Amino acid sequence: MKTAKKNGLATAAVLGAILMAGSAVAPAMADDASRGGQDVQGQQGSDSKGQGGQGETSKHVLLLSVDGLHQKDLDLYVQNHPTSALASLVNHGTSYTHAQTPVPSDSFPGMVGQLTGGNPGTTGVYYDDTFNRALLPAGTTDCKNTAPGAEVAFTEAADRNQNALDAGQGLAGLPASILNMTGQPGALLDPATLPVDPATCKPVYPHQYLKVNTVFEVAKSAGLTTAWSDKHPAYEILNGPSGKGLDDLFTPEINSIAPAPFNGDWTKDNAATQQYDGYKVQAVLNEIDGKDHSGTKTAAVPGIFGMNFQAVSTAQKLPTSDGLTGGYLQGGTVPGRS
Repeated sequence: MKTAKKNGLATAAVLGAILMAGSAVAPAMADDASRGGQDVQGQQGSDSKGQGGQGETSKHVLLLSVDGLHQKDLDLYVQNHPTSALASLVNHGTSYTHAQTPVPSDSFPGMVGQLTGGNPGTTGVYYDDTFNRALLPAGTTDCKNTAPGAEVAFTEAADRNQNALDAGQGLAGLPASILNMTGQPGALLDPATLPVDPATCKPVYPHQYLKVNTVFEVAKSAGLTTAWSDKHPAYEILNGPSGKGLDDLFTPEINSIAPAPFNGDWTKDNAATQQYDGYKVQAVLNEIDGKDHSGTKTAAVPGIFGMNFQAVSTAQKLPTSDGLTGGYLQGGTVPGRS
């Protein structure tokens, strides 16, 4: 495992995170090479434990979000792997052990909650597929005579091509070429699938639907570079209402068709999901190394950046995968062997 530190961030921490990591903010200290650890904070909550790095200034903040990871999963993993990179982050940081997700709990409102500090009542985002009484149905052209009320589906269904890993960009050589996917995936959303604003008679993009600003917009206003990696182009919602919160957004489509030997999309086999997560890990490593997500262009190391992991989620949902048992053993606290 690579452990050299670059630009104040330990690449080992990112590599270790692919094994299992909680939703954690990992500020890398300006002189953390002499400290041997980073300050780590959970997303929300009142109870905390750990060192916390009080009074220290962070140059970069790395957020790792793992779908489906419970506090009990985190505790069990650290207990069984006390020398892991994740255990190091937990033991040298601040853990919020009573953090809660928004209700209903899901990737889309959960990620929005972490990056805005808002709940669905303030952000306007309850789920990735909802009904809005004020907007008009997708494809509406006669906005004066159409009754309001529309489905708002910010899912893979909004892609230009939901069966392609690049969401319809048209890259050759997929999946190997996926890091060449655009860093502005809003262009890969099909406007014909989006709800329509009755006032303008134009499609409403995800970032326009969000009612509050994001931490990325705050960082941009302070002159910082920002980046994120997630599972659908619709996560361009994290740009915030300005539409400019993220300098580099990498969103390979997780519900696209995975190549042989896998069958179905990338969520139908846990090994496929791990491979998929690996593309996003490489994107983050490229950003740590002073490149854009593709690794081909020089860029400032982001002041705040990170990614979402899906492998834990599919390990929970799949009854079996590659001969291994998914979900939890009887009692609901010990994971299966996937």
